[in-house]
Amino acid sequence: MKFPLALTVLAGLLAPATAATNTTAKCTLSKTSEAYCDGTNYNASLTTEYVCGDFRLGPPKLPEKLPLDSVFTIYERFGGLCPGPFLAAWFNTTTGWWNYPSFAGFSVANDGAPIQGNITLAPGTLIDRFGSEYGTYVSPAAAPYLQRALPPSNLNTPQDAPAFPYNYRVYRVTKDLVVLAGPILPWFGQPGQGVQYMLYNNLATLTSQGFVERVDPAVMLARR
Repeated sequence: MKFPLALTVLAGLLAPATAATNTTAKCTLSKTSEAYCDGTNYNASLTTEYVCGDFRLGPPKLPEKLPLDSVFTIYERFGGLCPGPFLAAWFNTTTGWWNYPSFAGFSVANDGAPIQGNITLAPGTLIDRFGSEYGTYVSPAAAPYLQRALPPSNLNTPQDAPAFPYNYRVYRVTKDLVVLAGPILPWFGQPGQGVQYMLYNNLATLTSQGFVERVDPAVMLARR
């Protein structure tokens, strides 16, 4: 298969997602309430950079301008929870990092097997990522953030790479590129069910090998 994946998974094929969305009470606190940041590592000096001054919760403002505005349409950052309960549900204080799903984040079928398969992305295909070049997960460019089922910290602009606001990077495939592809498991209070491509080398390596090239995110404007 030598074209971008367009996975259409029949509803009956997918196993029930036990962590799809939080079913606990929705947050009713105002963001200006003193109690809103209970259960977080609140830091008043960092509230202009992160929600509650806690880097785990991402930047206080989401993208509102092109080309990323549509990527965050209807995105509900904490899945309806207040920040503290969200962290309690998804952040592992023992390991000091997020609880990520099994099977590399791929949705699973009723038999418990991950829904995934190798495909070949053709030259010219645009892919993107909210994360560093040393990661191996990408999505079709401009896929909604809620379909990616990522934690809010992936949106933090890297201090050592301020040229990439919201940690966003776009690449164009320049040679046939084999990836492991499949639908995304609901997680982090997000519905998921977008498409993820798991690369067999990180983006920095693939760039140096000539399989992909970095492109300005403004290229997404031409697709509208």
